[in-house]
Amino acid sequence: MNRIPKFVKGNKIYLREVRESDVNENYYRWMNDYEITRFLEVRYVPHSLEQIAAYVRSLDGNRDEIFLAICDQENDRHIGNIKLGPINWIHGFGDISLVIGEKGYWGKGIGAEAISLVSAYAFNVLNLNKVKAGCYADNKGSERAFIKAGFSREGVLKSQWRMEGGFQDEILLGLWVRDWIAMQNPNAGCCHV
Repeated sequence: MNRIPKFVKGNKIYLREVRESDVNENYYRWMNDYEITRFLEVRYVPHSLEQIAAYVRSLDGNRDEIFLAICDQENDRHIGNIKLGPINWIHGFGDISLVIGEKGYWGKGIGAEAISLVSAYAFNVLNLNKVKAGCYADNKGSERAFIKAGFSREGVLKSQWRMEGGFQDEILLGLWVRDWIAMQNPNAGCCHV
């Protein structure tokens, strides 16, 4: 019997709190691998195990930035992280950001499932009105994952991010609770004559 606490359970993955014990050689490798961090702001400086552990500690129990480990359902392997936050409680929205650190899981729908799970939590438990995200224009995998999870493209910030000797646009994505509810029950609101 599996005794690992699962904060949110999906089909292929589950989400749980990120623990200080997760800060190991794998996590260290993720944060210092340019291919993994290419579209993350953390790519500009090297990260020590101590710095990563301090970051994890700083988010532990933070209600405004909910930091979760993405774990493989079959083997309990920690394969990435997803964060909901900062959360704006007055206006009812939160940002979603994620990293799949284990490259063997790329392109398998893990990102979209994690985004869907966090979105459901944001709407069902936290009563948020909207979740949103941004990604570099060249980060097609991230954009596809958000679209697959029901997000819509809301706009583009031109030449927003410095990248590899030039600038890149930021794609803005969002999902409103009303659209999420409609996705859960596509026949809701239909009139039968």
